[in-house]
Amino acid sequence: MPLPLCLYLAKSIKWGYLVPLFICILFLSACEQVATKNNNHPALADSIIDKANTLLNSGQLERSVNYLDSAYNVFFDPGIPDLWKKYNQKANYYLYYDKNLVKEKLYADSMMLILKGKELQYKAEYAGAVFAKGDVLMVEKKYAEAFKCYYDGKLFAQKNLDSCSYCQITYQLGMVRYSQGNYLRAIPYFKQAFAENSHCKAGAGFSNLFIYPQSHLNTIALCFEQANMRDSAVYYYKRALTFIDRNAGRFPDKKQFAEMARAVVYGNLGGTYALMNNYTEAEKYLQESIHINNRPGYAMEDAQTAQLKLAGLYIKFSRFTAADSLLGQIERDLLAGRGKSQSNADNRLKWKKLKWNYYDKTQQVALAYQYVQQYDKMRDSLDEVSKGLKIADIDQGFKNIEQQYRLTLLSKNDQLKTTYLVAIIVFAVMTIIILLLVWYNLKRYRNSVNELTKLNQKISEYNTQMQKTLTALEQSQEDNTRMMKMVAHDLRNPVGAMMTVATMMLDNRHRPGDDHTMLELIKTSGKNSLNLIDDLLQIHTRVEELKMEPVDMFTLLHYCVELLHFKAEAKGQQILLTADHLTISINREKMWRVISNLIANAIKFSPSGAVVNVQMIGKEDSVLITIEDHGIGIPKEMHDKIFDMFTEAKRPGTAGEQPFGMGLAISKQIVEAHGGHIWFESKQNNGTFFYVELPLNN
Repeated sequence: MPLPLCLYLAKSIKWGYLVPLFICILFLSACEQVATKNNNHPALADSIIDKANTLLNSGQLERSVNYLDSAYNVFFDPGIPDLWKKYNQKANYYLYYDKNLVKEKLYADSMMLILKGKELQYKAEYAGAVFAKGDVLMVEKKYAEAFKCYYDGKLFAQKNLDSCSYCQITYQLGMVRYSQGNYLRAIPYFKQAFAENSHCKAGAGFSNLFIYPQSHLNTIALCFEQANMRDSAVYYYKRALTFIDRNAGRFPDKKQFAEMARAVVYGNLGGTYALMNNYTEAEKYLQESIHINNRPGYAMEDAQTAQLKLAGLYIKFSRFTAADSLLGQIERDLLAGRGKSQSNADNRLKWKKLKWNYYDKTQQVALAYQYVQQYDKMRDSLDEVSKGLKIADIDQGFKNIEQQYRLTLLSKNDQLKTTYLVAIIVFAVMTIIILLLVWYNLKRYRNSVNELTKLNQKISEYNTQMQKTLTALEQSQEDNTRMMKMVAHDLRNPVGAMMTVATMMLDNRHRPGDDHTMLELIKTSGKNSLNLIDDLLQIHTRVEELKMEPVDMFTLLHYCVELLHFKAEAKGQQILLTADHLTISINREKMWRVISNLIANAIKFSPSGAVVNVQMIGKEDSVLITIEDHGIGIPKEMHDKIFDMFTEAKRPGTAGEQPFGMGLAISKQIVEAHGGHIWFESKQNNGTFFYVELPLNN
């Protein structure tokens, strides 16, 4: 079996502008799906693509493209998935081999065109097409538009694909961070992808059960290696090898692929040992990698990478004869055109650097200087291609897109605001009229003192009328409370808009210092106002108001952790989640608020660099959620007041965060409305444990 493109990408160090790994993965997944229409021919299409990949891997690039076109020319009545595979293969080729942006864009558009109106029928293919469009925009350096594509693809996949299929969306988003050099920020995405992939059931196919998980582990190790955390890298490389050894036998017809995958990990592991100056282990693994992959039909470019690492090892330990021989062999392979993908360009750059190091250590200064110049020129050329990618902020891009969606909703809510205002005025007028009537009747009572008989009768009548008035007042009070919540809800949008404008104005570095200070005050006040509004909206939660639905608690907890990740990161903190998938019936929005409030408090009252642990365990008839911090704790004198609505037990956070004092009281109302229980254990200056226990059956 030829080496799939995605395996080369997992090996590559620079990864190009944006690795189209997700497209390749979706292609492999589509290869294993059963056709839903008679005009779909997965077996025939897969055999054509496999043959084209075999030619690509052996360096026969033009022959690969010609074969693909010829085979499809005689393809009788291809279905939409069949055509999608062809366009995907061509888009991949022109992005990473021929590097023809015009043709790449043409085939990416063709993928979208054949799926128009059929997005829900071919969900995986559509998600892949959206990401392919994003890849084109990234190459064009239209980062904002590219992030919009990735955001739309992410939302579509979350809504329409199961976790087994969605794991590669998560992987692809991690690859964006990797390609930007944010290795440690990329690791959580790869770990999450591995966890999501673990939910794939038996029969999910070779890609889901073998290719993806070993690639996830290998990529996690690569991140640790790039971040100079070499012990962790070795650990995950060995986990990848263990996974390959345990699962290769399940797919006897894929033996060649398993050998290539093992050789790729060998090469990476040998490179890490070389960085750790473990000469014996490094040489052993690198030679084994080269022995396997330096054969026709195998991963020749990966073999070149391993050869380069081995040559570097020889130079480092002054084995100059062996290094010179190996560098000469690599030069001949590169000149012969063994592979012309993005990783081939990286290998040429590494080869020039090794030649420079070789001549420098062998005291051949003139030749060393010659290769220094060649290396710098080629490196500058490659850096120019990727210029702008590393400073592009995909997280901020996602936030901007979400704000645009909110602004659209804000314009639609303007009409509702007018209606609410009229209602408030009407209720105010009614209240005044009622008060005037009460005052008028009381005046009449005083004037009727002389008519005792009539007065008794009138008092009885007025008592009845007063009772009705009090009932009306109580109803008005309840309406006012409901109106207060409606007004508070509508205040979120203008306050949010105020914060957005202040943030945008703060981005202007040329603004005077006084303006900057005032804008910071506006932004801080807006943020505090939103927190207070959120608390007001949750007051007096009743059981009958809860809309219950089955919710996967792992997904809910993970979502809360992700939302608060940047808040913790701003204080140098880390949030660790330990939980299993367990579904219970709750109100998703209310319980999300409880968990987010408890995690936010843990962040607020923990020092910089602290770790916040979030854990969930299933019990016999309930589920227990624990939020642990290592912060300043809760003094004993505050223990009895901590859940009061208007408590005096308010303290600023470790970074001066403003308290409001209603969050825990509202959380208690919500948990108890679910039939659950919330409590805490704390010692001053020794951290706090908050516990939330919810029944399994509501």
